[in-house]
Amino acid sequence: MSPWETGNPLPAGRIRAPGIRQWLVLAPLLVGLCACAPVATKQTKAAAPQNLLWPPPPDLPRFEFETVLQSATDITVESDAERWQRSIQGMRPLSDGLVLDKPSAIASRAGRVYVAEPSAAAITVFDAARKRLFRFGLREPNILKRPQALALDNEGKVYVLDPSLRKVMVFDAIGLFVHAIALGRKFTNPVGLAVQGDGKTIYVVDRGNVEQDDHKVVALAPDGSERFRLGPRGKAPGQFNIPLAATVAADGTLYVVDSGNFRIQAFGAKGEFKFQFGGAGTGIGLFSRPRAISLDGDGNIYVGDGGFNNVQIFNPTGQLLMPLGRLSRDPGPGNYALLAGIAIDETGRLYVLDQYFKKIEVFRWLGEDEARLKLAARKQRPS
Repeated sequence: MSPWETGNPLPAGRIRAPGIRQWLVLAPLLVGLCACAPVATKQTKAAAPQNLLWPPPPDLPRFEFETVLQSATDITVESDAERWQRSIQGMRPLSDGLVLDKPSAIASRAGRVYVAEPSAAAITVFDAARKRLFRFGLREPNILKRPQALALDNEGKVYVLDPSLRKVMVFDAIGLFVHAIALGRKFTNPVGLAVQGDGKTIYVVDRGNVEQDDHKVVALAPDGSERFRLGPRGKAPGQFNIPLAATVAADGTLYVVDSGNFRIQAFGAKGEFKFQFGGAGTGIGLFSRPRAISLDGDGNIYVGDGGFNNVQIFNPTGQLLMPLGRLSRDPGPGNYALLAGIAIDETGRLYVLDQYFKKIEVFRWLGEDEARLKLAARKQRPS
């Protein structure tokens, strides 16, 4: 019986999935291999492994693999007439080639998946609503140079952190420039961004550097003025060691990935420390290289780990619910070798961005009745 069914969280470090000990032992070796230049290929859905449900039986599944996004053909379906029209107009056919290079962050809302790509100096958008693949941040005078992180507010505006510009650039949902927030010289190495739903507070995460103690999170007003800051470097509550990412809950709670301390810290809307969870270790519920974070509509906390190459899901108080994904050099669903980011949209879909395989995997949340039907069907399938 799954922890979400009983309401009982898993104890941190408890091993549940068969084979999880093996991939945890192999993690340092495979991470080293991932440092080599990746040669990603188009992931074919026909080659997908049988396990498309998480957690696997006998637990009640909560997520089902839905699709993978890697190229224009994954988002655009052309009819014969459209292909003919494209041909007679001398337009190139839609490419099945990979479009992502070295993506660094992801966000999703209203059928649009936004990906920050520093090497392309642009935001790549998989727009399911309009069946389009496009990029923005390429037009003068409001071009991007090195988009590193991004976040969305409740109106769908896209906030892009660009360390080279020393600005947070704000665009509308289809990439039209709105305004910019100047960061000045108050940041050493800004890498993460979070935005309150109403857009009234913007949080910039500064990982600092190894020689200095200026590891911090700064809360800014929309005009760029500083409201408060959290830090500096240290291990005590409210201090950080290489913070990498953050996200904001509907009630204003700020969650920060304190990567070098192997923990998630939670703060109130005015910066007061609330609680922390995690720790360094080789069991689920603990962390190796936490680097990404997102929240679902129920306030559950999703943490992407670049060492374990999985997503661990916690309840709003930091108690473990389940892991999803695994470290693997096989490009199939649920397999990751260089996890770069995660996002949850308003439908509860989970998006996992992998830099090695140059892919975005989409997982659909299963309701209680559908989950039980899926589990029953799986049990009836011949082994």
